[in-house]
Amino acid sequence: MRVPIDPRYNDYDTRGHVNNAVYLTYFEIGRHRAWQALTGLTDDFPFIMMEASVRYVSQAKWGDPLTMDITVAEIRTKAWVWSYRIIDPRDERLVAEGRTVQVMFDYEAQHSMRIPDHIRARLSNG
Repeated sequence: MRVPIDPRYNDYDTRGHVNNAVYLTYFEIGRHRAWQALTGLTDDFPFIMMEASVRYVSQAKWGDPLTMDITVAEIRTKAWVWSYRIIDPRDERLVAEGRTVQVMFDYEAQHSMRIPDHIRARLSNG
């Protein structure tokens, strides 16, 4: 799934580069949109974040258009991995890439749970 990114003024550092910490926020935006697109659930996010990593490849500067490709890279029993690639769509230059591991979570019981079959099937298509 390709998600457009609209960098905000406060995403930039004093040198006009997208600040390194902002990329995790971009991943969060992508995760939110991917979850809604894959599951159809708009206000239910029954998972917690277990792990996140970012690898910075090239600079994103003031005015550079950015998009993000997000895919399901792996599905486990209780967790799945989303993979992210932030690119400049003008030339497909890779700016940053990363991954996050989400764990299905029962907030009422306060423990992890198996990914339900209907969600597993939708993640498999993403």
